[in-house]
Amino acid sequence: MDIRMTKLSRIREGAPPRVLDLFAGCGGLSLGFSTAGFRIVGAVELDPLAAQSHANNFHKDSSDEVRDLHARPRDITQTEPKELIGELHLGYPPELAIDVIIGGPPCQAFARVGRAKLREVDAHPAAYLQDPRGNLYLRFLDYVKKLQPIVVLMENVPDALNYGGHNIGEEMCDVLTDLGYVCRYTLLNSAYYGVPQMRERMFLIG
Repeated sequence: MDIRMTKLSRIREGAPPRVLDLFAGCGGLSLGFSTAGFRIVGAVELDPLAAQSHANNFHKDSSDEVRDLHARPRDITQTEPKELIGELHLGYPPELAIDVIIGGPPCQAFARVGRAKLREVDAHPAAYLQDPRGNLYLRFLDYVKKLQPIVVLMENVPDALNYGGHNIGEEMCDVLTDLGYVCRYTLLNSAYYGVPQMRERMFLIG
C-alpha cells in the first residue's frame, strides 16, 4: 500500500495526525495544530531557549528524559530527517512516523525590513541574496521528500513571493506537485481571523 494511504488509514481509524514542526521557535504553529487535535511529535529549532520553550509547551507531561530530548536545539542543515526520527524514538520507521510537516523558515532574508538590516551589515545592496537563511526552504522540501507527510503547511512573509526575482511559493508548489501533492499558496491577513493586528503572511498548503 502507498505510504500516504497507510497514514490516512490510521487517521481514519481515529488516531490523531502526527505533526513535525520545522523552524519551530517556541511553537506558534504547533499551538494552532495542537488546539485543533493534532499531536506534536517533534520539532527542529536552532535556538536553545526557543527549543526548550517548545519542549516545555508541548511535552510538559512527558518524563524529564523525553522532555530533555525534545528540548535539544537542532540545526536543520546538519540534522537529517531519518536521524531525527530515530532520536525521537517515535516507534515507526521514518517514512511512516510523520503525517504533517509544518514550518516557517527564517524570514529575515525575505522580509524588506530584514533586507535593509542585512544591507547595513554587509554594505551591499543585494546582501540578502547572500544570506544562507534564504535557502532553508530547500531543507523543508528535503524533509518532505524523505518523510512523505500527507499534508504540508509553510508560513512566511509576503516578500517570499519576490525574493531576488524568485517566487518561493511558486517554486515550492512546482516541487510539491512533482511529488504528488495538490499545492496552493495565498496571502492571509490576521485581522480577518480574530487577531487585532494587520499582519499579512504567505501560507502554502500541500
